[in-house]
Amino acid sequence: MRKNLEIHFVAIGASRTHYTLVLDVAFHEDYCRIRKDNAPQNFAILRHIAVNLLGKDKSKKFGIKNKQFLASMNNEYLAQVLGLNL
Repeated sequence: MRKNLEIHFVAIGASRTHYTLVLDVAFHEDYCRIRKDNAPQNFAILRHIAVNLLGKDKSKKFGIKNKQFLASMNNEYLAQVLGLNL
């Protein structure tokens, strides 16, 4: 039983490390200067939503950072990622 718990915790730790690495690389989360009131938590939630939406999009085989750049330059792709029917 203990061995199964150790394996489970290692798997959770690895996925959390990957997730924070994606947030740091794509959104430069470590350099964010938002510190007042609830703003840090609110922006963290927005960043998580953005990473999830960009990761869910399978129309382009790019990384999260490149998909973010493409969405900033192409309104049609942004609408597609957000699930809007324009």
